[in-house]
This record gives sequence, structure tokens and C-alpha cells, in this order.
Amino acid sequence: MRHKILLALLTPVIAYTAEAQQQSPSVAFAITSAEQGKFQWTNIKMIDLRTGEVLRTIFDDKQSYTAYNARTRKEIMVKDAQGNVRNQQAQPLHSMSAALAYDKRHNRLYYTPMYVNQLRYIDLSSEKTSIYYFDQENFSSAQSLNTEASHITRMVIAADGKGYAVSNDGNHFIQFSTGRKPTITDLGALQDDPKNTISIHEKQTSWGGDMIADATGNLYIISAFHNVFKINIRTRTATHIAKIEGLPLNFTTNGAVVDEEGKLVVSSASSTDGYYAVDMHTWKAARLNNNKVFNASDLANSNLAFSKNAETPVKLIDRAVVRNNKIGLYPNPVTTGSFRVTFNSRDLGRYDIQVVDLTGKLVATKSYSIAHQGQVAEMDLRGMLANGTYLVKVLNYNKKTVFADKIVVTK
Repeated sequence: MRHKILLALLTPVIAYTAEAQQQSPSVAFAITSAEQGKFQWTNIKMIDLRTGEVLRTIFDDKQSYTAYNARTRKEIMVKDAQGNVRNQQAQPLHSMSAALAYDKRHNRLYYTPMYVNQLRYIDLSSEKTSIYYFDQENFSSAQSLNTEASHITRMVIAADGKGYAVSNDGNHFIQFSTGRKPTITDLGALQDDPKNTISIHEKQTSWGGDMIADATGNLYIISAFHNVFKINIRTRTATHIAKIEGLPLNFTTNGAVVDEEGKLVVSSASSTDGYYAVDMHTWKAARLNNNKVFNASDLANSNLAFSKNAETPVKLIDRAVVRNNKIGLYPNPVTTGSFRVTFNSRDLGRYDIQVVDLTGKLVATKSYSIAHQGQVAEMDLRGMLANGTYLVKVLNYNKKTVFADKIVVTK
């Protein structure tokens, strides 16, 4: 019974792939059990939110897989030569999971088992099931199934391309990057907006659920109890903005994603009676289907809330990204109006740094003379940039773009 109470607080997640989008605009990934109505969160399925149909099983606890160290790429031996499990906690979803996020850029599903205290991801581009562990690196402070407050139950990839995760009690707000040299940082506890009448830390109103991101760099926690909090990443402030109306009393909101129409879709760990679509302007819910569906502990996809008008420009910027491991950009998100570009290349000389908005309009440009490896160039654009997503481009002396990446400006 205790497990069911805990699982009712957990968060479902959905994620898109190119294959899934071709089949249906509402396909997503969900952490589920092998059967409807069960409470063993050890499967990841590709599902259609509109019908509840399972399109494909991404992972189940009986299939073969290979685990690797995410830093060294060396294989982690979960089983011995006879197929016996050497380390129970090293199984991909041994302790079950309630936090999942889809990284569209790298085609990965990030997740964390409930009390293994470790970030992991599944490489969806691999022909064989390949799972990567950030081995011996703390991701949460949860050490057992009984430490419910510390379980990570909310996770999402935000507009800045970084992942964010939050513990049940809101005392651990964790950021992780997804590039070549990933970092994992505990940013500290979320802070209640002084105007809140409901605290982000209150167990009976605010634990569990899931998290989504919007196009301007904010996050939204939808707790298991239908309460919605807007999270400012820079200040870590949680502002209670609504309680979803129109959901059944026994429907805990454990999974949340944004659909192709810009509506919030929620699923439940405790109910198989359909998924619900929520208007994010009125916060009123309507049932999507009348079919029995898989109850889930988490959902995830790559859609951002309130981005319908910017959908095409965002895709254009995605295509314009140019990778270069000799050039870096920080901080991201930009909170002060200024950012820095680091040059670790031996190719010295003149470079132009440009900032382009979502429509392709050049917002700012500045030239720099790079005289030594490791030089840092600062772009101070205070007062020039509104909140939103921009593209930063670095051009060499031949006007060729040698680096381009997105930044998110939040003030």
C-alpha cells in the first residue's frame, strides 16, 4: 500500500522521435508497467496520447541491453558470463523511475531511477539498446524507497537545451547539460513566491507530478494534486499560478507534456481512464479519449509551451546550429544581458560575433581580434535583448560560420 501512495506522487514523461512524428502528431514516450493498471515502473513505451495505443516498446526489464559509463564509454558489467545480475541497482530501471526527459538534439531519453541517485540516458539512435550511466556521480540525495522527499519526480529539457530535475520536496533543483562534456549541478532549493498561498514544498499539495518548459525559458511544475507552479530558472522562484479544473478526484496528475496544438496533456499513475488535455490559458481540462490507457509514472516530449507562433523560426534556428568543440558559449540562459564566447582554437585572428532573433533578423554584431588560445570575448547587450531565444553565430575572417548555438535570455 505504501508503494501505491508513493507512486501516486510520481511523474509521467513523453518524448518524440522523427519516426514517431511521422506516425502520429501525438506520439510520446511514457514510463509504464508491462500491463495496464500495474505499479511497476520498469518499461518505457512509445504511445499515442489521443488513443492510448502502444506503438512500440522502447525498453522492458526482460530485453537485452548494454550499459556504459557516460564519461568513459566503457561497458558496465551488469551481469556475469552466466547471465546472473552482479549488481541489482545497476539494472536500468531496477528501483523503478518517475522522471523522464527527451533530448531532441541528441535523440536521448534521460531518466533517473528513484533511489539509485544516478542520472542515466537511453541512446535512441543506437541500433541496439544502449544505456549510459553517470556512474559514481550524485544526482539526488535519495538513498532508499522510504526517503520520499528526496526522490526526483520531475524532469524536462528546457528551451536552453539543458535538463532540469526537481525532488518531491522542491529542495533540490538540479541542472544537467547534454553536450560533449556534461555537467550536473544542484542549484539549491526552490523558493516560494511571497504571494503564494500554496507552498512548493508542501507534501499534500505540491509533491510529485511532472514538469514542462516554455519557449521563453521558464519551467512549469504540475504537481500530482493538479497544482501548477511557474519556475523562474534564474531566481529559482516558484509561483503558484493555478489549479487545474475538470479532472476526476482520483486522477493524480503524474505525467505532463505539451501537444502539437499547444495544450497541456496530463496522464495519471493511478487511473487508466484516459488522458486529459488542459487549456493553459484557462487551466480547464477535457478528456482526450474514452479508451483504457496505460497509467504511467512519467511522460516527456520536446514541445515547448506557448511557442505556437514561434514554431517555424525555432526550427530554422535548430537547423542553423553549428558545432565546434574549440568555441564555447556561456552562461546560458543569459540573465544579465551579457554573455561570453571562449576561443580555444589555435586559429587566431579576427572573428565576428552576431546575435540573431527568431525571425532571422540581425540584432547585434561585434568584431574581436583573437590573439591567443583561451581568449574570452564578452558581448554586453544589456538593454538590447528582450526575453526569448536567440542564435549566437561566430564568423571567421572569410565570413564563414564556424560556430552557432542558441541562447535563452531571461531577466
